[in-house]
Amino acid sequence: MACYMFQALGTHGPVFSPTTSLVLDVILLVAAFWLLASPSKKSLGDSLLLLTLVLAVSATRILMQPLPNIQPVTVAALIVGAQLGARRGAAFAILVAMISNAVIGNGWWTIFQAIGWASVAVMGSKLSLIVNGELQRSRLFIAAIASAFFFDIIVSLSIIDSSFTIVTFLTYLAHGIPYDLLHALGNLTFAVWFGSWFADMVAEDIVVEEIKSTTVESIVQQS
Repeated sequence: MACYMFQALGTHGPVFSPTTSLVLDVILLVAAFWLLASPSKKSLGDSLLLLTLVLAVSATRILMQPLPNIQPVTVAALIVGAQLGARRGAAFAILVAMISNAVIGNGWWTIFQAIGWASVAVMGSKLSLIVNGELQRSRLFIAAIASAFFFDIIVSLSIIDSSFTIVTFLTYLAHGIPYDLLHALGNLTFAVWFGSWFADMVAEDIVVEEIKSTTVESIVQQS
Protein backbone atom coordinates (compact mmCIF):
# COMPACT_ATOMS: atom_id res chain seq x y z
CA MET A 1 0.00 0.00 0.00
CA ALA A 2 2.79 2.40 0.95
CA CYS A 3 4.45 2.03 -2.44
CA TYR A 4 1.34 3.47 -4.10
CA MET A 5 1.19 6.40 -1.66
CA PHE A 6 4.89 7.30 -1.47
CA GLN A 7 7.54 7.46 -4.18
CA ALA A 8 10.66 8.32 -2.15
CA LEU A 9 11.87 9.75 1.12
CA GLY A 10 12.42 13.51 1.05
CA THR A 11 14.09 15.88 3.50
CA HIS A 12 10.92 16.24 5.56
CA GLY A 13 9.35 12.83 5.01
CA PRO A 14 7.92 10.72 2.17
CA VAL A 15 7.38 12.16 -1.30
CA PHE A 16 3.82 11.51 -2.48
CA SER A 17 2.85 9.70 -5.65
CA PRO A 18 0.82 11.75 -8.17
CA THR A 19 -2.45 10.16 -7.03
CA THR A 20 -1.75 10.81 -3.36
CA SER A 21 -0.70 14.39 -4.18
CA LEU A 22 -4.03 14.94 -5.92
CA VAL A 23 -5.91 13.58 -2.90
CA LEU A 24 -3.90 15.84 -0.60
CA ASP A 25 -4.64 18.91 -2.75
CA VAL A 26 -8.37 18.13 -2.65
CA ILE A 27 -8.25 17.80 1.15
CA LEU A 28 -6.38 21.10 1.51
CA LEU A 29 -8.81 22.85 -0.85
CA VAL A 30 -11.79 21.57 1.12
CA ALA A 31 -10.18 22.75 4.36
CA ALA A 32 -9.48 26.21 2.89
CA PHE A 33 -13.02 26.62 1.50
CA TRP A 34 -14.49 25.45 4.82
CA LEU A 35 -12.49 28.17 6.59
CA LEU A 36 -13.65 30.74 4.04
CA ALA A 37 -17.31 29.73 4.47
CA SER A 38 -17.75 31.98 7.50
CA PRO A 39 -21.21 32.93 8.81
CA SER A 40 -20.84 36.52 7.58
CA LYS A 41 -21.24 36.90 3.83
CA LYS A 42 -18.07 37.85 1.97
CA SER A 43 -18.06 39.80 -1.27
CA LEU A 44 -16.39 38.72 -4.49
CA GLY A 45 -13.84 41.45 -3.84
CA ASP A 46 -12.84 39.82 -0.55
CA SER A 47 -12.24 36.53 -2.34
CA LEU A 48 -10.23 38.22 -5.10
CA LEU A 49 -8.13 40.04 -2.48
CA LEU A 50 -7.29 36.79 -0.73
CA LEU A 51 -6.55 35.04 -4.03
CA THR A 52 -4.23 37.88 -5.06
CA LEU A 53 -2.35 37.62 -1.77
CA VAL A 54 -2.09 33.84 -2.09
CA LEU A 55 -0.70 33.99 -5.63
CA ALA A 56 1.75 36.82 -4.84
CA VAL A 57 3.17 35.16 -1.72
CA SER A 58 3.27 31.73 -3.41
CA ALA A 59 5.27 33.20 -6.30
CA THR A 60 7.64 34.92 -3.86
CA ARG A 61 8.23 31.66 -1.99
CA ILE A 62 8.91 29.79 -5.24
CA LEU A 63 11.41 32.44 -6.39
CA MET A 64 13.20 32.40 -3.02
CA GLN A 65 13.22 28.61 -2.73
CA PRO A 66 16.99 28.30 -3.52
CA LEU A 67 17.79 30.28 -0.36
CA PRO A 68 18.17 27.95 2.68
CA ASN A 69 15.06 28.10 4.90
CA ILE A 70 14.17 31.69 3.98
CA GLN A 71 10.37 31.64 4.30
CA PRO A 72 8.49 34.84 3.35
CA VAL A 73 5.22 33.01 4.01
CA THR A 74 5.64 33.07 7.79
CA VAL A 75 5.59 36.86 8.21
CA ALA A 76 2.90 37.16 5.53
CA ALA A 77 0.74 34.68 7.46
CA LEU A 78 1.17 36.71 10.66
CA ILE A 79 0.08 39.92 8.94
CA VAL A 80 -2.77 38.38 6.94
CA GLY A 81 -4.07 36.78 10.13
CA ALA A 82 -3.85 40.12 11.92
CA GLN A 83 -5.61 42.04 9.13
CA LEU A 84 -8.15 39.51 7.82
CA GLY A 85 -8.78 37.36 10.88
CA ALA A 86 -7.97 33.80 11.93
CA ARG A 87 -10.19 31.95 9.44
CA ARG A 88 -9.11 33.79 6.31
CA GLY A 89 -5.53 33.88 7.56
CA ALA A 90 -5.53 30.10 7.98
CA ALA A 91 -7.14 29.63 4.55
CA PHE A 92 -4.45 31.88 3.06
CA ALA A 93 -1.73 29.77 4.67
CA ILE A 94 -3.19 26.47 3.48
CA LEU A 95 -3.57 27.68 -0.11
CA VAL A 96 -0.03 29.10 -0.21
CA ALA A 97 1.41 25.80 1.04
CA MET A 98 -0.60 23.85 -1.55
CA ILE A 99 0.11 26.08 -4.56
CA SER A 100 3.81 26.72 -3.89
CA ASN A 101 4.52 23.06 -3.11
CA ALA A 102 2.88 22.05 -6.38
CA VAL A 103 5.93 23.69 -7.97
CA ILE A 104 8.63 23.17 -5.33
CA GLY A 105 7.67 19.60 -4.43
CA ASN A 106 4.70 17.93 -2.79
CA GLY A 107 4.91 15.40 0.00
CA TRP A 108 3.97 14.45 3.53
CA TRP A 109 5.54 17.71 4.75
CA THR A 110 2.94 19.79 2.88
CA ILE A 111 0.35 18.86 5.52
CA PHE A 112 2.63 20.01 8.32
CA GLN A 113 3.60 23.21 6.50
CA ALA A 114 -0.08 24.00 5.97
CA ILE A 115 -0.80 23.34 9.66
CA GLY A 116 2.25 25.34 10.72
CA TRP A 117 1.50 28.43 8.65
CA ALA A 118 -2.22 28.25 9.47
CA SER A 119 -1.28 28.19 13.17
CA VAL A 120 0.99 31.19 12.63
CA ALA A 121 -1.89 33.06 10.96
CA VAL A 122 -4.15 32.29 13.93
CA MET A 123 -1.35 33.48 16.21
CA GLY A 124 -1.17 36.73 14.23
CA SER A 125 -4.90 37.27 14.70
CA LYS A 126 -4.54 36.97 18.49
CA LEU A 127 -1.42 39.04 19.19
CA SER A 128 -2.85 42.53 18.58
CA LEU A 129 -0.32 43.19 15.82
CA ILE A 130 -2.70 45.81 14.39
CA VAL A 131 -4.03 48.39 16.88
CA ASN A 132 -6.27 51.24 15.67
CA GLY A 133 -5.19 50.52 12.12
CA GLU A 134 -1.49 50.77 12.98
CA LEU A 135 1.01 47.93 12.75
CA GLN A 136 2.76 47.34 16.08
CA ARG A 137 6.25 46.83 14.70
CA SER A 138 7.93 45.67 17.91
CA ARG A 139 5.26 43.00 18.42
CA LEU A 140 5.62 41.91 14.81
CA PHE A 141 9.41 41.59 15.18
CA ILE A 142 9.07 39.39 18.27
CA ALA A 143 6.32 37.30 16.66
CA ALA A 144 8.37 36.93 13.47
CA ILE A 145 11.32 35.47 15.38
CA ALA A 146 9.21 33.21 17.63
CA SER A 147 7.06 31.93 14.76
CA ALA A 148 10.16 30.72 12.89
CA PHE A 149 11.01 28.24 15.64
CA PHE A 150 7.34 27.35 16.19
CA PHE A 151 6.80 26.62 12.49
CA ASP A 152 10.03 24.63 12.13
CA ILE A 153 9.14 22.39 15.07
CA ILE A 154 5.74 21.61 13.55
CA VAL A 155 7.28 20.80 10.15
CA SER A 156 9.92 18.64 11.84
CA LEU A 157 7.14 16.36 13.08
CA SER A 158 6.76 15.17 9.47
CA ILE A 159 10.03 13.24 9.68
CA ILE A 160 8.94 11.05 12.62
CA ASP A 161 8.44 7.37 11.89
CA SER A 162 8.44 4.16 13.92
CA SER A 163 12.24 4.22 14.23
CA PHE A 164 12.30 7.60 15.97
CA THR A 165 12.75 7.97 19.71
CA ILE A 166 12.53 11.15 21.77
CA VAL A 167 16.34 11.34 21.79
CA THR A 168 16.47 10.89 18.01
CA PHE A 169 13.91 13.63 17.47
CA LEU A 170 15.66 16.04 19.84
CA THR A 171 18.94 15.34 18.05
CA TYR A 172 17.23 16.05 14.73
CA LEU A 173 15.91 19.36 16.11
CA ALA A 174 19.36 20.28 17.41
CA HIS A 175 20.93 19.68 14.00
CA GLY A 176 18.31 21.96 12.49
CA ILE A 177 19.04 24.94 14.76
CA PRO A 178 21.27 26.73 12.18
CA TYR A 179 18.39 26.56 9.67
CA ASP A 180 15.95 27.73 12.35
CA LEU A 181 18.18 30.73 12.98
CA LEU A 182 18.24 31.49 9.24
CA HIS A 183 14.45 31.30 9.19
CA ALA A 184 14.23 33.65 12.20
CA LEU A 185 16.72 36.09 10.65
CA GLY A 186 14.84 36.00 7.35
CA ASN A 187 11.54 36.61 9.15
CA LEU A 188 12.98 39.56 11.03
CA THR A 189 14.39 41.02 7.81
CA PHE A 190 11.04 40.68 6.04
CA ALA A 191 9.26 42.22 9.04
CA VAL A 192 11.66 45.18 9.21
CA TRP A 193 11.80 45.95 5.49
CA PHE A 194 8.39 44.88 4.21
CA GLY A 195 6.12 44.45 7.25
CA SER A 196 4.60 47.93 7.28
CA TRP A 197 4.27 48.02 3.48
CA PHE A 198 2.55 44.63 3.34
CA ALA A 199 0.20 45.46 6.23
CA ASP A 200 -0.71 48.80 4.64
CA MET A 201 -1.30 47.15 1.26
CA VAL A 202 -3.70 44.61 2.78
CA ALA A 203 -5.44 47.36 4.79
CA GLU A 204 -5.85 49.62 1.73
CA ASP A 205 -7.38 46.77 -0.26
CA ILE A 206 -9.79 46.06 2.61
CA VAL A 207 -10.89 49.71 2.71
CA VAL A 208 -11.36 49.83 -1.08
CA GLU A 209 -13.50 46.68 -1.03
CA GLU A 210 -15.57 48.01 1.87
CA ILE A 211 -16.24 51.25 -0.04
CA LYS A 212 -17.21 49.30 -3.16
CA SER A 213 -19.49 47.01 -1.16
CA THR A 214 -21.16 49.95 0.60
CA THR A 215 -21.64 51.78 -2.70
CA VAL A 216 -23.19 48.75 -4.40
CA GLU A 217 -25.53 48.15 -1.44
CA SER A 218 -26.63 51.80 -1.51
CA ILE A 219 -27.38 51.65 -5.23
CA VAL A 220 -29.37 48.43 -4.78
CA GLN A 221 -31.37 49.92 -1.92
CA GLN A 222 -32.14 53.10 -3.90
CA SER A 223 -33.29 51.14 -6.92
